[in-house]
This record gives sequence, structure tokens and C-alpha cells, in this order.
Amino acid sequence: MILEYTTLIGIGAIVGLLAGMFGVGGGALIVPALIFTLGHFNINGPWITHIAIATSLATIIGTSFSSSWNHNKNHNVEWSILKRMVLGCLIGTIGGSYITPYISGVWLKWFFTLFLIYTGSKFIFKTNNVTKKPTTITTSLPSSIYILVGSVIGLFAALVGVGGGILVVPFLKKCGIDMRKAIGTSAAFTLPVAIGGTIGYMISGWQIKELPPYCLGFVYLPAVFAIMIASIPMAKVGVLIGQKLPLNILVKFFGGFLLLIALKLIIA
Repeated sequence: MILEYTTLIGIGAIVGLLAGMFGVGGGALIVPALIFTLGHFNINGPWITHIAIATSLATIIGTSFSSSWNHNKNHNVEWSILKRMVLGCLIGTIGGSYITPYISGVWLKWFFTLFLIYTGSKFIFKTNNVTKKPTTITTSLPSSIYILVGSVIGLFAALVGVGGGILVVPFLKKCGIDMRKAIGTSAAFTLPVAIGGTIGYMISGWQIKELPPYCLGFVYLPAVFAIMIASIPMAKVGVLIGQKLPLNILVKFFGGFLLLIALKLIIA
């Protein structure tokens, strides 16, 4: 039990650091890490992928709150855009978490693997424009566009257990938002995604009897608490690092790490 908690705390520290630096929830790391860790400690079964995704979203609540709080202190959150995306985000995450019990855990695993491959490749091969200044700002898009984009990202985030930041950042960059403000706004966006998704997974898994002890719906509470203990303070550290270090180098390393995780899931 001590080894299990130590492993989960270590995962939380890494996730918090990455969340602060990149404005993501950290689900791309948490989900496969939970699948491996819980399986190693004999917490498995047909719902293991659902548990990993739901637990990931629950831990992102603390991480995203910490990182968005610190990004906001650095004036890197575009609240005018964020407010218009939140409604769609909640619709998408709650809807996505509700339909996942009807999707095979194997399909979710492969869907997440493809997501990691896409994300990792994007980080590695498309980072040349990360530090370029925006040339055209399109923040005056209709509110309906932001709601639609928010709902699509929220749905995707709920299906794979991530905060949605990996999609929010490129979208905001296309809108002409400065990269650091895109990261800060993305960090704030992940909070309602995580809350909506967690509530949905709690409800959808409430009546399932095959789940392990200490689960609230699909959310495995011991993992949530262990990961949050480390991820919340480390998110602040990640924000500080992200403000000072070159993003291109950090993003390329993170992309390579995601591809390694995807490879491990393929051969597992």
C-alpha cells in the first residue's frame, strides 16, 4: 500500500509540473500511469480504463485550479474568451462521461493511444511557431463558435480523461492569442472540464457493482488524494518554470514522452 501511494504521489508531482508549464490537465500522463499502476497492484477488471479516465479528471480539478490561479496572477488568462467556452465545455464533458459506460474499455484504450500519438507528434514536429507573436487577433468570433468549440473539446476530454488543454491551446493560437496567454487560458478551461467530467463519471458508474472498494462511481478516491497532494503545489512550480524556460525545447521533450507512453500501451 505504501509503495502504491508513493508511486501515485510521484505521478502527481510530474503531472503538476507539466500542467503548470503547458496549461494542460495532465490526463495524457495520468490515464496510462493509472492503468499501469492500478493493474500492478491488482486493481483491474473490465472497468479499469473507465476508472483511470474518471480518476484522472478528478485529480485535474486540483491541478487546474492551482495552475490557473497562478497563471491568472501573471495576467495570462483571457477571461472574455474563457467565459464563452465554459458553457459548451460543461455540456460536452457531462455528455461524454455519460456515454462512456457504453463504450468498450479496449476501444477507449486505443482511442487514447491514438490521441497520444497525435499529440506527441504535434508537440515534436509543430513547435516552430510556439514563440512567434500573433499577427491577427480574432477574439471577436461569435459566442456560438466558442460554445461549439468548447462543447467539442469537452466531449473529447471526457472520452479520454484529459483537461482539453491540448486542443484549447492550438485553437486560441489560431485566434491570434499570445502563446503564454493561450496556455494560461487553457489551464483555466480545464477546471470546468474536470468538474463536469468527474460529476458525469460519478453518476454513470454509481450502480456498477464490479468496481473496487473506495470508488465513488468510477472515481478511485485513494488515487485522487495521493496525486493531488503532489500535483497542486508542483503546478505552481511548473508555472514559474514555464514563464522562464524556452517552450520549444520543453514541448519537444514532452512530445517524445507521450509517444513512449503510446508505444507502451500498444505493446502492453
